[in-house]
Amino acid sequence: HCNGGKKSLCVNLKDVRGIELVWELVKHVDVVVENFTPRVMRNFALDYDNLKARNPAIVMCSLTGFGQEGYEGDVSRPCTDPVAQAMSGLTWITGERDGPPYPIGGGVGDTITSLNGAIAILAALVSRSKTGVGQYIDLAMVEAAMFVDCVAMPYAAANGGRTRIYRNGQANTYTFPMGPAKTKDGYIALQAPGRGPESPWARLCQAMGREDLVSKPEFLNDDLRAEHAPEVIKIIEDWLANFTRDEALEKLAEARISSGPVLSQPEILEHELFKSRGTFQTIHYPELGDVKVVGPPYKFSAAKACVRGPAPQFGEHNHDVLERYLKLSNSEVEELTRSGVLYESDAARLREQTKK
Repeated sequence: HCNGGKKSLCVNLKDVRGIELVWELVKHVDVVVENFTPRVMRNFALDYDNLKARNPAIVMCSLTGFGQEGYEGDVSRPCTDPVAQAMSGLTWITGERDGPPYPIGGGVGDTITSLNGAIAILAALVSRSKTGVGQYIDLAMVEAAMFVDCVAMPYAAANGGRTRIYRNGQANTYTFPMGPAKTKDGYIALQAPGRGPESPWARLCQAMGREDLVSKPEFLNDDLRAEHAPEVIKIIEDWLANFTRDEALEKLAEARISSGPVLSQPEILEHELFKSRGTFQTIHYPELGDVKVVGPPYKFSAAKACVRGPAPQFGEHNHDVLERYLKLSNSEVEELTRSGVLYESDAARLREQTKK
């Protein structure tokens, strides 16, 4: 879903002729994105200064684990998603209070960094539209992962390093109750913070038929309820045990409590909300037939955001790109492929045959 509709040109950067192709292509593009360790692009002389010399308007974005200076000066030290989660503080706040810290499932660190990269690139392009000059963006995954959380690290930074957000497993700490809770046939997520008779917490208590909890000294505010988390969770789940997930969500909606189902991936595919928003698209792959993919989450008023086609096979568009931008002939591209300057995968050749 990330590579859908793109074109694939595979160049051997260890061949000087491959480097020369990239230098020529740079004259025709707006943006260069790379996520090697910092030394790689420098070693290939494809760093920003060299690219800018050929195209002053170029915007270049480097996405690395630790930034262009590396980890304490070590530019060859690798960093993957779980490391970025750990160093950004996300792992520290995930898991049970007295248990080990957990990474968030999936590749959120990678995705968060890419999203920040897209935002930065768009900002640089807006700047270029005014100045005519591009710029370089140094983006570290450890910082991007930290930036995504609007609560834990901002609070600690503003308060001299004092920690407020801890691992709490089922529930969060900065408002309470907040998190998943078990019903008769599944889990929901809810958030009911605040204090006083008009608060979401009070509305939840009224829905449960437990108005007495609103004025209970141990439950007067979020911090106090968090200190008595097991008791609060038990009260809520004892009430939820009387209802199916859908019944519980209906009652919470009536009480204007923020809530929703905890969905598995198969449930997400069939959920009416995502169907109505057109979250998923069907893309035709020549080798596979129709494949369902996750579409972009934004809905424009005057444009359609979508996955434009199948993800390319490696080297599938060598001819297309080089013939279009560098005016190379078909025979020249074939010769570059035979000599190892270009790479075309078996899957790319098979796809071309399938198309025919």
